[in-house]
Amino acid sequence: MKNILRNLSFVFLATLLACVDIFDPGLTSDVKRLVIEAQITTKLDFQYVYLTYDAAYNSDETNFKNLVSRAKVNIIDDQGKVYEFFDEIENNNQIKTVSGYNYRSVEKFKAELGRTYQLNVEVLDGRKYQSTIEHAVPVSKIDQVYSEFRELPPPTDIKGEYQIYIDTQDDPNQKNFYKWDSYNVKQINYCREWYIYGSGGSVTQAFVDNCCEVCYEKVRADDAYELANDQLINGNKISRKYVTTIPFDNITPYYLVINQYSLTEDAYKFWYAIKQQSKNSGGLFDATPKSIKGNMKNVNDEAEEVLGYFYVTDVYEHQVYIDRNRVSPKPILKDEYSVGWTKTGNCYACEESYNRTKIRPVGWVN
Repeated sequence: MKNILRNLSFVFLATLLACVDIFDPGLTSDVKRLVIEAQITTKLDFQYVYLTYDAAYNSDETNFKNLVSRAKVNIIDDQGKVYEFFDEIENNNQIKTVSGYNYRSVEKFKAELGRTYQLNVEVLDGRKYQSTIEHAVPVSKIDQVYSEFRELPPPTDIKGEYQIYIDTQDDPNQKNFYKWDSYNVKQINYCREWYIYGSGGSVTQAFVDNCCEVCYEKVRADDAYELANDQLINGNKISRKYVTTIPFDNITPYYLVINQYSLTEDAYKFWYAIKQQSKNSGGLFDATPKSIKGNMKNVNDEAEEVLGYFYVTDVYEHQVYIDRNRVSPKPILKDEYSVGWTKTGNCYACEESYNRTKIRPVGWVN
C-alpha cells in the first residue's frame, strides 16, 4: 500500500508529439502533506498506523525520505478506552525499519462490532490530527477458493502463474462493500543480511546469516487489492471473484492467506477512487491528477490538506495451500543468495515482528 498512498501525491508525466507543448498541471508545492495509513480489524493482533509526508510533485523523492518520527498516536473507542501506539523499529523488515514510519499498538487488541473508534495523531511540531468516528460492518466468510494456471510465453524464468478466485455469500439485509488482499507465508533459511561499506558509502561486501531456529516470513503484495459491492447481486453469491495472482516460481506448495474485509460506503468510495487513479496511464485523455479526500483533518486548521484514511473493518481470514507441482514445464529454481553474497555459517535469531515469527502458521504442512 505504500505506493498506493504515494499516488495521493500523484506523480504525473505526459509527453506529447514534438509539435505539441508538454502539459504540466502545475501541481508544484513545497508543502509536504501528512499521509496517514491506518486500519484496525476484528482480528486480535498488534494493530499498525503508518505515517509519512508525501513526496512533492515532479520530485525524485520518495515517501520513505519523509518519515514522521516521534509522533503521539492513539485510538479511542466509544467507551473512552485509549489504545496507545509507539514508533516500532524492526531490524528484519526492509520496508518498515526506519523510525517514523511504523507505529505499532503497545498491546494486541481487536475492534469489536457495534463499537466506534477514532484515530488521533500529534506530530512533533504540535499539530494535531483526528479522524472521523468509524465502525466495522460484519463481513461474510469465504466459502471456496479456486486456482487457475496459465502458462506465460518465453522468454521468462517464471513459466506461469496461478490466478486465484473466491466465492462468498452476500448478506441481503444490508448494503455490503468488500475489500480483499492477501499474503504468502514461507519458511526462510536466512534471517539477517549485513554489509561492509567502502569509501563513498558503496557496498563492498554482502553477507547473510542462517536462522538459528525455524522462522516464517510473511510476504505481502503491496498495492494489490480488490474491491466489490453488492449493488447488482444483493443477497446472492459472489462467485469466482478474482483476488490475486501467485507466481509459478517454485514447485513447493504456496501457503496463501486471503483476507476478506468489510468496508463502510465512505471507505469503499475512498479505496475505489485510489484504485481508479492508480490505473491512469498518463495518456492524453486520462483524468488530471488530483488529491483524494480522506477522513483525517487538522483539528485546528481544517484548510490543511491531509491524505490517507483510517477505517475499522471486520475481517475473515482464509488459509489455503496451492499445489504448484502439478503442471509443467517446471520453473528454473534460483538461490537468491547465490551471486554476490557470502554465507557466513553463523546464525541470527528469528525476531518476532510484523512480517516474521517463530510460531507455526495455522494449517502449515511440512
